[in-house]
Amino acid sequence: MGKSPSYFYKILLLFLVTVFVTSLVLTLFSYEQFSKSLQEKAYADYQAGLKKNAQTWMDLSSEIGQLNSAITVDPQTEAYFSMRSFDPAQEYNTYLKVKKLFNINPFMESFCLYNPAAQSALYCGTDEIGLDKLWERMQEKNGKVILQSVRTDNGEPLLVFGYPVYVDSFDGPQGAVFLCLRSEEVAAHVMGEVEYGQLVLFEDGTLLLQKGAEEEREAVIDWSLRGSQTSHNQTLSLDNRKYLCSFYKEEELVFVSYVDYGMVMEPLRKQRNIFLLVCLCVMAFSVFLQFIAVKKLYRPIATIREVFEKSRFADGTARGEFDLIRQVYEGAVSQIEELEEKNALYLPRLKADILRELIMGSMAPELAEKRLMEHGWNIPFEGMFLVSVYVDRNLENNLLSNVVQARIRQLMLDEAGELFYVECIPNGSSEVIALINTNGEGQATFEDLVEVLEKIRDLLLRDYDISLTVGLDGVVKNPADCCGIYAKVRQLQKNRFALGENQVIYPARIMELMPEPLTCPDKLMQDILGALNRGEKAVYEEKIQDFLENISRYVYDTASLLFARLYLELAARANQYGGSGKGNVAALEMKGDPATLEEARQLLMNAYEAFENRRLDAEQLKNNKHYKKIKDSQQFILEHYSDCTLGVDMVAEQFGYSTNYFARIFKTITGYYINDYIRQVRIMKAQEFLQNTDMTVNEIAEASGFTTSNYFYAIFKKETGMTPAAFRNGIEWGAEKKGAE
Repeated sequence: MGKSPSYFYKILLLFLVTVFVTSLVLTLFSYEQFSKSLQEKAYADYQAGLKKNAQTWMDLSSEIGQLNSAITVDPQTEAYFSMRSFDPAQEYNTYLKVKKLFNINPFMESFCLYNPAAQSALYCGTDEIGLDKLWERMQEKNGKVILQSVRTDNGEPLLVFGYPVYVDSFDGPQGAVFLCLRSEEVAAHVMGEVEYGQLVLFEDGTLLLQKGAEEEREAVIDWSLRGSQTSHNQTLSLDNRKYLCSFYKEEELVFVSYVDYGMVMEPLRKQRNIFLLVCLCVMAFSVFLQFIAVKKLYRPIATIREVFEKSRFADGTARGEFDLIRQVYEGAVSQIEELEEKNALYLPRLKADILRELIMGSMAPELAEKRLMEHGWNIPFEGMFLVSVYVDRNLENNLLSNVVQARIRQLMLDEAGELFYVECIPNGSSEVIALINTNGEGQATFEDLVEVLEKIRDLLLRDYDISLTVGLDGVVKNPADCCGIYAKVRQLQKNRFALGENQVIYPARIMELMPEPLTCPDKLMQDILGALNRGEKAVYEEKIQDFLENISRYVYDTASLLFARLYLELAARANQYGGSGKGNVAALEMKGDPATLEEARQLLMNAYEAFENRRLDAEQLKNNKHYKKIKDSQQFILEHYSDCTLGVDMVAEQFGYSTNYFARIFKTITGYYINDYIRQVRIMKAQEFLQNTDMTVNEIAEASGFTTSNYFYAIFKKETGMTPAAFRNGIEWGAEKKGAE
C-alpha cells in the first residue's frame, strides 16, 4: 500500500485486463459447449421418450396376454369353447367365472368369448364391438391380432387384442377371445401427456395408436418405415415446415414422434441466449467487483489496521490485516455472547431448558436444582401437579406448530395463572409441559384445575383444526419426582384409546374404566375366530365391534393386552397360508398397541382380508408341479425348527434343489422368503412354549432354534409387539380370570 499512485493504477489496470480476457474466453467456450449439450439433450430426450413408450406398450401387451391366459386356462372356459351347440347353463356358468377378471385392467371396455360352433358370444362389458369383422380378421391371420376398431353404437375408438382358441385342430381357430380397450386411454397411458404427434404402428404401416398433432402424419409414417435402423432422428421439411422426427423400433412395432422444429429449437435458442447474457453479466459484475474491492477496500486497510491495533481484543500476535480483523471480530462476538447469557430475554428460555432436561431425566435433579438457584429461580416443587398437552394430529407445517405451541403456553399462563403458579415448558413441536401449584393463597382446588384445563382445551379446539390429549397427575414432592410423574402422565394419555380424542385424563377418570368384575372376553374371541374360518364377514364385523366395546372399558394396558392376544391369533391364522402367486399379500403387520378404537377395528378387518386373500391364493397354487415338495419342506421345517443351523441351504439340499432356485419357488408358492418363514415358525413355537410350559425364556430360546436369548428377545418383540414375559403374563392373566368365573 506504500507504492505510488501511478504504480498502483498500473497494477490495477493489468489485473482488470487479465480478469476481463479470462472471463471472455471462458464465456465463449462455455456458450459453445452449452449449445451443443442442449441440442444433444433434446435428441436424447425424444429417443428416451420413445423407448419408455415401447416399454410401457410391452408391459401392457404382457398384461393383456396374462389376462387372456387367465381366462382360457380355466376349466370352465375350456368347457365353453368345447360346446358344439348352445347351452344356456354352460354359458351362464362361464360368464360368472370370467366376469371376475373384467375389471383387472383399467382400460378395459369389453371382452368377448366367441364360440362360432355353438353360435355363442359371451360379453363382459358392451357388446357393440363389431364382432363379425373381428372374427373375419382373426380367420384371415389364423393367429393373434391387434387392430383398431370402434364401438358400433357411438363410434368410440377401441384397441382390440384378439387371441385365437384351438379346441381340436390348429388349421384354423375354433373360437376367440377379444379384449377391447379404450384406445384414447391406452394412448394416454403409453405416450403420456404431450403437445406433439406420436404414433404406434406395425412395420407394415398398420396404425395402432395415435396422439397429438395430425399434420403430415402420412409422410412421417412413410419416412419411419423406410429406415432400417433401430432408432433414428432426422429433420424433415414437409410443406415448407420443418419437423424433428424420431422413431424407435421394438420387435415388429415402430414408435414415432414428430414435433414442429420451431417448438424444439426456439426454447433452446432462448436458453442459449439467456446463458450468454448471464455469462456476460457475471463477467461484467466480476470485473466491477474486482475494481471496487481494490479501490475501496484495500486502500483504507492501513487506517483500519491502525484503529484495530489499539483495540483491547488485539493481542499483538496477528500476522496481517485480515488476521487482525478476525481476531478483533472473534473477541467482540465472544463478549456479546457472554452478555446475551445475562440478558433478561435469554433467561426464560434457559429456565425452560433446565426444567425440560429435569423432566426428561437428562439432567440430575441435584444439578438442575443448583442451576435454578444460581439464577434466583425458586420453584415450589412440593405439592406440584404435572400437565402434558399433547397434539395428537400433526399440523401440516412447522410454522403453524410453533403458533399452536405458543398459544398453549399463553393460555396456560392467562387462564391458569390467576389461580395457580404455572411454569410452561415446550417439548418438541407437539407438546407443552406445565408444572402447576397453588399460588400460596391455597384457595384453588383440584376440580378448579381440571375446569381450567378443559377450558384451555375448548379454546384450542375452537381456534385450530387439531386433536389433542391433556394428561394430569401429581403430586411432586421434590425435583427428583418430576421424571417419574411425567412418565405416568404420558401413560395416562394412552387411555384416549377408550376415552377418545380431546380429553382431559387424570387417574380418577381412569378408574371409571374399570368394570366390575373384570372378565376376559374368551367367548367373543372364539366367535370371531369361528366367523373368520367360515368366511362370514358380516358376523365377523359384528363380533369385533362387540369385542372392542368390551375392552374399551379397561385401562389402556389391559385393553391393549387383550387386543394383542386376539390379533396375534388372527395374524397366525392368516400367515399360515403365506402369500402366493399373483396375490402379492404381504406378511400381516404384528401390531398390538393401536392408539384408537378405529385403528384397532381397521387392524382386525385387515386380518380378515389377509386371511381370505391368502386362502384363495393357496387354492389356486395346488396344481403347481413344485407344490407338494414345498409343502413337504414346510413340514420338514416344522420338524427341525429347533436346529439353530436350519436354513435355506439345508432345506434345499434335503429336497434336491439348488439354493437359489429353491428360494425362488418357495417364495412364489408360499409368499415368504424361506428364512422369514423359518423365523415365523420359531416365533409360533415359542408362543406355544410360553403358553403351555414353565420353561424359562433362555430355555425357550434354545428350544425354538434361536442362537442366543438376546436375539430371541429382540425378534419376539419385533414380530409380536410384546416381550416374551409380557406375552406369558397376558396368557396367565386370561387363564386366571377364566378360572375365577
